[in-house]
Amino acid sequence: MKNYSRLNRYCLFMAWLTWIPLLCAIVACFSPVLFYFFNTHNIGLESGNYSLFVTTIVDVDPTNLNILQSILATILDTLPILMLVFAFYQLRLLFISYSQSHYFAVKSAKHCYYFGIGLVMWVILGLLFEPLLSLILTYIQPQGRYISVSLSSEDIITLFPALCIMIIGQILKKAAELAEENNQFV
Repeated sequence: MKNYSRLNRYCLFMAWLTWIPLLCAIVACFSPVLFYFFNTHNIGLESGNYSLFVTTIVDVDPTNLNILQSILATILDTLPILMLVFAFYQLRLLFISYSQSHYFAVKSAKHCYYFGIGLVMWVILGLLFEPLLSLILTYIQPQGRYISVSLSSEDIITLFPALCIMIIGQILKKAAELAEENNQFV
């Protein structure tokens, strides 16, 4: 049996703990399908004003949507959630790598970078898809079509650390490459 340091054990614990947001994001991938095709507004994971359903931009009755609108809305609501699944999976892999004492490995740095990319893409896709989604959902509504565009403080607060994580991942990758290069000279 391997002798794990305290840091290795913490990283292993965090690798296990990342299953929680990972599984929640996987479950959230089914929410748009349930909403647009089965008119299920909540799957029991609502708390306060937060729900796993992404679409809160338009007050829409899913029973009034045609099949093409439902398919497009489901895709646009699901893709950002899949990016979040990717991000948390990369975070899990990062902690697993750290739990094996691969602190300065290129592989670990790439997981850090991809975690940041996943978070950035989650925010960007949410921002880009909101206008498309609002147009799709209101396309045949009797009150007319409109496009909703927003940039919230949550988007900015998420985007800034995500960009920082990406840069840190690149710095760690460069450091790992330099360390490997230096080890070849010894």
